Amino acid sequence: MSSPRPLSRRQFAALVAASAAAGAATPLAFPRSTTASQAARTVRDVLDRIRTQIGVDWQADTVDTVKAGDPDVPITGIVTTSLATIPVLRQAVAAGANLIVTTHPTFYARSDARTPPAGRGTGPAGGPPAPPPPDPVFAAKNDLIARNGLVIFRLSDHWRARRPDPRAVGIGAAMNWPSGQAPDDPARYTIPATTLDALAREIRTTLQVRGGLRVIGDAGTRITRVALLPGSTPMAAALSMLPAVDAIVGGEVREWESAEYVRDAAHAGGGKGLILIGRIVSEEAGMAQCATWLGTLVPGIPVRHIAAGDPYWRPA
Repeated sequence: MSSPRPLSRRQFAALVAASAAAGAATPLAFPRSTTASQAARTVRDVLDRIRTQIGVDWQADTVDTVKAGDPDVPITGIVTTSLATIPVLRQAVAAGANLIVTTHPTFYARSDARTPPAGRGTGPAGGPPAPPPPDPVFAAKNDLIARNGLVIFRLSDHWRARRPDPRAVGIGAAMNWPSGQAPDDPARYTIPATTLDALAREIRTTLQVRGGLRVIGDAGTRITRVALLPGSTPMAAALSMLPAVDAIVGGEVREWESAEYVRDAAHAGGGKGLILIGRIVSEEAGMAQCATWLGTLVPGIPVRHIAAGDPYWRPA
């Protein structure tokens, strides 16, 4: 498979326009500013502000750390994203940003190690397993990061801990539902009456979901009350939400837990629906909210959100 060609200026502009249509909450062009040095000089300055002003106590045991790059380099711009994919990193470089704030791992595992994991078991003579051979995908990503002086910072544990949940607030804002938000639960919304099928279609278009969208329930089920469960959620979350709503819009669940429960609820006459949009897409609007927040945290520093997009597609 050949490597993707770098984006032209025209292609990049088209991508920016598409991101704006998807409900990005921040301007997608970097403004020119002469006051950046007054706000923060280095990436470390920005990260220090995040840690002290995130709104929750910063934990020592966390995945929210620098995953690649030198935080002492001068800050040139910030990009937030749900996933720091190679296309996202290339777009960040084209826009002049060198700090990428991502909610999910950059190197394909919770450990975020920049090299492939060692095999399981033991190696020769009962020793540790032999290191794996060089991996071209890891190598390409590491080279892109190093060549362009990028710094990758994961912000997951503490961003999700904020209240109200910025991921749910982000989806509600992207869907233009804020006026229907329940006063006692920012993850629940009352929306204009629609059907499960129509709601799924609206979500697919607005959030730009491709092959990752899946729906459980009768297509004609009337929907006026919706709960949002972005990310990966356990069965208990669905059980607590479902009685008070007609449908749940979630990221990902175990099929033999929440998905099967909603399917049986629909067949038992409960009139319930479940719309899954994938974990990455479900947290993208929350990272757009993060860009908005960072813009207030580091005035003078260009901040924007770049969506990683739905990784799935369906054949015609």
